[in-house]
Amino acid sequence: MENNLENIKAKIRKLLTLSKSDNENEAYISLAKANELINKYKLNKDSLRFETSYAKTTKLYTPYRSIIANAVSWLYCCHSYRNTLDKTYVFVGEYLYSYLAGEMFTYLVNAINRCARKSIRKHTGRRFFISFKYGMADRIYDRIMELGKACSWAPYREEKIKEITQYIEKTTSLKKIERNKIKLNPIAIKKGISYGNNVSLARQARDTQVLQIQ
Repeated sequence: MENNLENIKAKIRKLLTLSKSDNENEAYISLAKANELINKYKLNKDSLRFETSYAKTTKLYTPYRSIIANAVSWLYCCHSYRNTLDKTYVFVGEYLYSYLAGEMFTYLVNAINRCARKSIRKHTGRRFFISFKYGMADRIYDRIMELGKACSWAPYREEKIKEITQYIEKTTSLKKIERNKIKLNPIAIKKGISYGNNVSLARQARDTQVLQIQ
C-alpha cells in the first residue's frame, strides 16, 4: 500500500510539472487531474514535497549499515530508519535526494561487503568480520562528513532535516529497539579504518555539486 501511494505521489508531481506547460489546454487538464488525485487520497503539501526510497538490508541488525545510513541521510538532508518488517532501510527526503541517499547506501554497503570478503580469510571469526566492517563504515562516515561541508545546501541542512523528521513523527509510528552491545575487535577495526580510505566517493561528490536543494 505504501509503495502504491508513492507511485501516486510521483504521478501527481509529474502532473504538476505539466501544469506549467505553455500549452494552456495541457496545463489546465494536468492541474485538474493533479487536484483530483490530491483530494481523492487526501494528500497534503508535505506528503507531496517528501519522497521515499527503500534499500534492502538483512534480517539481522548490523551496526555498520546503520552508520552508513546515518551518514548518507545526513549528506542528502534526509531522515532514515530501518523497517524490521520488510527488512529495508527507508530514506525520506525532498525530490530526488531520498533516491540518491538510497543509492549511495546500497553502493557503500556493497563496497564494504566486497572488501571484507577479499581482505579477510574465510575461517576468521564472525566478530572479526563485524569489527572490520564497522571500522570501514566509521572511516567512510568521517569522509562523508567532510564531503557534506562542501555541499551548497550545507547552511540549511539542519533546518531541512528537522522539517523532515517532524513530518516522519506526524505520519509514521516508529519504535526504538534496544540492541545488545557487540564486543568489537580493535585490531579488526583499525584494519577496517585503513580500508575505508580506499572506497571511492567520486560519484557522490559529483552529485552533491550538481544538485541544488531549494
